[in-house]
Amino acid sequence: MRRQKPAPKSLFLASICVFSLILSQLSAPFMSIANAESQEEITITYPYYGFVEDPENPWATVYDALDETGEVQYSDTFFEDPSPGDHPKLRALSYALALAGYENQADGYPSDPSNPNPKLYDMLTQMGFSNFSSWDITSEENGHSMGTTIGHKTLSSGRDLIVIAPRNYNYLTEWLSNFNVGTSGDHAGFSESANLITERFNEYVESNNFSNYKLWVVGYSRGGAVVDLFSKAINENIENYSLVPDDFYAYTFGAPRASITETNFSNIHDVKDGNDLLLGYLFPEAWGFYNTGTYEEIHPADLEIMTSVVNISDLADSSRALGLLATNEGLTEDVGSMNGKEFMDNWLSFVVENGLTREYFDSEVKPPLSAIMKAYQSRTLDKQGELTGFITDTDKCLAAMVAGRAFSDLLSGNYPGSSLEEILDNYPPYQDLVKILKGTAVEADIDDFLSYLTTYMMNYEDYEYYLGEEPAVSEEEFATLKENLPKLVKALAPIIVADAKYTQETYGENYSLFYTYSLASNAENLVIGHIPESIMPILKSLIPEETPKAPNTGYAPINRRF
Repeated sequence: MRRQKPAPKSLFLASICVFSLILSQLSAPFMSIANAESQEEITITYPYYGFVEDPENPWATVYDALDETGEVQYSDTFFEDPSPGDHPKLRALSYALALAGYENQADGYPSDPSNPNPKLYDMLTQMGFSNFSSWDITSEENGHSMGTTIGHKTLSSGRDLIVIAPRNYNYLTEWLSNFNVGTSGDHAGFSESANLITERFNEYVESNNFSNYKLWVVGYSRGGAVVDLFSKAINENIENYSLVPDDFYAYTFGAPRASITETNFSNIHDVKDGNDLLLGYLFPEAWGFYNTGTYEEIHPADLEIMTSVVNISDLADSSRALGLLATNEGLTEDVGSMNGKEFMDNWLSFVVENGLTREYFDSEVKPPLSAIMKAYQSRTLDKQGELTGFITDTDKCLAAMVAGRAFSDLLSGNYPGSSLEEILDNYPPYQDLVKILKGTAVEADIDDFLSYLTTYMMNYEDYEYYLGEEPAVSEEEFATLKENLPKLVKALAPIIVADAKYTQETYGENYSLFYTYSLASNAENLVIGHIPESIMPILKSLIPEETPKAPNTGYAPINRRF
């Protein structure tokens, strides 16, 4: 009896292939339906920190709405196209995610170790993300951290998508690292936080054994600067990651410059309103700083500002100076309008030429400014206004009390003269102020003026007596202000003196402080392009209207090969 030969392996494999082919053709319609459903655009709600009712007049129509929500669209297909290019829907979605990364414990949300960032987690969950890890979200520690959340989902294509959302508002004392510019290399404070995100990202990828993934990271303002440096580091070392440039989607919004290398990575979308001028010039190219991505201007720099000078024609004449101070009239004069960007370009060149270099900022401006801002940032959001009010409020403020004390000293008879005008002429702070406003002051004049300022700030207990109530600041906060406000004024005084000299040379000897006063009086308008409430309406307006699509039957055509 002959033994029957076993079926050849090739015949067996061929049978399996034919069976698989038939099965795949039969199941194709159902797979198509599943993929179509997973790739449809869905509406995502996100926490909206505030709203602008009229985008043409943002400041007048903005209001806080922490418990309100906005809506954007999400689909896995947003991550099918390569990152470089224009992606209006993904851009708006990315900003919504940045908004969701605002809150932390200081906003009154419960501290839950399993869900330290509830609004952000909710938005990410709507999009299908899970497996969250968060660092320092509820930390109130110091200025050397960065609240960060990382999550993951599997796209309908089967690829992994990792998302990184740093804290993008209410940074508490994290914000103080903004002033830690350093004297060389990338912005020191932002770099420190970017390195933290890199460490956390590496830990997340390794602990989950991800490979062949895509990466999505977003950041606004300080968070945007940190994300910018993080993204630069990823791009410069991308061969060390299971990642290709087209699969890396980085979006920054209103990000200050932070890198000393001028790059234009096409997968880093540097989104800015052209009228984001005050913060847009915070760390300028004149100091050697750049953004690292591709600039996407969502609104042109069309802001017109009114430029002004201080009229000092009466100031040098003591009799007329008293009348001017008493009536507070005729103090400033408009000298025309200017495009906001043009003004800021000119101002920046002026201050750098007159000594406000990166090194000078780090050594002279940063220490007192950081001390004052630490007192401010250490307060909860609802208490921060109390500190600024203590400095600037017209009735019960530091400035009013200093002025009142100075005037009482003037009238005390300690200065020679038979008339008030003669007494004023012999009053050292007045003479020093005249020199400063005429641009003739030297360092000794400035020191003399500031010594009087320190004296007239008085002691903490004097404020309680004068106000008839407990001051809005603590004794420790007041000590910080008293020590550092004069130091900050001294650090900026050379720029003010140079401005006074420039203004007199340009507009005549009766005028002063063109740059200083124009900048201060237009500060609100110059920062208008940075307020978070005004950005989203612009982003949504740039999403093109959909072209009607043919009805989807849910069946894919079958390609038969027999």
